[in-house]
Amino acid sequence: MRVSLRVLLVAFLAFSGLTAQTPAPSQPAAKPLRHLEYSFAVHEEGVNEYHYNGINMATGTGAGVGGGAANLGGAGTMFVDVISIAPDGALKVNISEQIEREPRPGQVYTCTVYGSTAVLCPSVPSPSDAQWILLSYLGRQFVDAAPWDANKHWQRKVTNAQYTLVEDFTITDDSNGKKMLIREHKKMDLHNGGYDTQAEDVNIVYDRSMEVPVSIHDEAQDAGSAGSSHASFDFALLHDSFEKAGSP
Repeated sequence: MRVSLRVLLVAFLAFSGLTAQTPAPSQPAAKPLRHLEYSFAVHEEGVNEYHYNGINMATGTGAGVGGGAANLGGAGTMFVDVISIAPDGALKVNISEQIEREPRPGQVYTCTVYGSTAVLCPSVPSPSDAQWILLSYLGRQFVDAAPWDANKHWQRKVTNAQYTLVEDFTITDDSNGKKMLIREHKKMDLHNGGYDTQAEDVNIVYDRSMEVPVSIHDEAQDAGSAGSSHASFDFALLHDSFEKAGSP
């Protein structure tokens, strides 16, 4: 099973006291402000390396290096409910997924999303990689509030004790007026002593009038001391409750 840098990053934040909050007593669910459904498909492949020293559990003696290859995938539907809008414009959302041939939907996660692609999910375990990617582009004014330059480009950079993240966004086609194509290149380096790095190339078809992505294609490459892996993620909008109700 591929352990992505997103999962490792959430673990860092948990130890720093930013996550793992005590759950509040359950309350009756309020009607969401907006409901979205996306189809998704994931394909992952990679090689993992592990080191053993002293007693090898397989042979009883020795030391050395072992490894294995993985080829995983899955598909299904993601469900997103917008619960509320914060004073700073952030959206509080619930997200869950129904994987094909699974008898019931997965766990519901409550997260806060921003137009800058920042996502806060104050709980452990965290959402899946695929859920995390989709959440990144659901914030309000992802396009309209971004500091685009004359070349239709902007960059976001975050550096702290846990990681360095650089995101480059470029509008590659906005001739449609309503829908536009956005290309993102993302690189994240963990400051964990293991030289773990993740690079992503993302293509987004974005509906500017409805402020949601219509489709997303993400190619991600992980590399580090434990091996390397490649994954592709595809999303397509299936249903938006605003299509009938109209956005406020």
